[in-house]
Amino acid sequence: MNKPLTVIERIVIPHTAFADAQRQIEQCFTFSAGQGAQGLAIVGESGTGKTSLLESFESKHEPIRRDDGMDVPVLRATVPSGPTVKSLAGKLLEALGAPDPERGTENEKSRRLRVLMKKSGTRMVMIDEFQHFYDRGKRQIMHNVADWLKVLIDDTGTTLVVAGLRSCRNVIDGNEQLARRFLAPIQLPRFSWTDVGQRSQFICILKAFHHEIAKQIEVPALHSEQMAFRFYCSTGGLIGYLANLLKQTLRNADVEGRKVIRLDDLAAAHIESVWSSEYISALPNPFERSFRLVESVDLLERVGKIGALAETAPVYLPRSVRGRVRESIDSLLVRS
Repeated sequence: MNKPLTVIERIVIPHTAFADAQRQIEQCFTFSAGQGAQGLAIVGESGTGKTSLLESFESKHEPIRRDDGMDVPVLRATVPSGPTVKSLAGKLLEALGAPDPERGTENEKSRRLRVLMKKSGTRMVMIDEFQHFYDRGKRQIMHNVADWLKVLIDDTGTTLVVAGLRSCRNVIDGNEQLARRFLAPIQLPRFSWTDVGQRSQFICILKAFHHEIAKQIEVPALHSEQMAFRFYCSTGGLIGYLANLLKQTLRNADVEGRKVIRLDDLAAAHIESVWSSEYISALPNPFERSFRLVESVDLLERVGKIGALAETAPVYLPRSVRGRVRESIDSLLVRS
């Protein structure tokens, strides 16, 4: 059963929005040599494929070992929760393969990171979970970390790509110097069942999954119109949720030693794998045999809220305070 389980992890289906985003990132990377200091933001709800997009691009530009060290054209790291300059610098050093990435003060880490990036020929920095720069609890932006990142990108002449929830735009909008470096954001939307083109792409993704899974286990035609509607109502059109549902289905079959997946098995996996917030009116299990295959407006509206996160507006620091923060960061970097 190993192969059907792992195929859910490794299969990448470049639907239109995904392929367009790949093309734009590749274009930024191509023109980054000798120019740098550009920015690109990948924005979308959780489960729309932002992390998969970054991983897919990074895999096409993997590190290369040279006689004098490693060449790391793309440096990717995930922002830790409640980031500080020190913690983010440590994550980037770790991604570069630096020994003891947590060693040193903030200034020492910053200096070390800049030197290693230049030696490694880094041309693009990818930051995932960029919304962590925005503290939802305090409803404010961590300007000192954002300013530090801006200075790092300027000093190394690299291109910056960030990915995150919609609130990550607050970070860019709240930093004028950072915002000037960014191109128009790339949206990775959830699939819509009422949009014929998007529905067709969603069904094609199910067909690709079915093609791989059916090689080793008997499974219903996941891409039939009726089954596709059940999957859509289960996941809200989010590919991350779809992957979780299929992985749970296959795990259950593996544990129970089954070589067949039926509708009841999908119903059980749906209960175990799909998160539905309490503020959404009770949704039926779309894999129950009693589920009515009717595309009502009410049902689709509720399904569209699966995985949604209530966003709050940012609280910006006064310009005078932000100015003092920038001055203190700049002075530290000058002394480093």
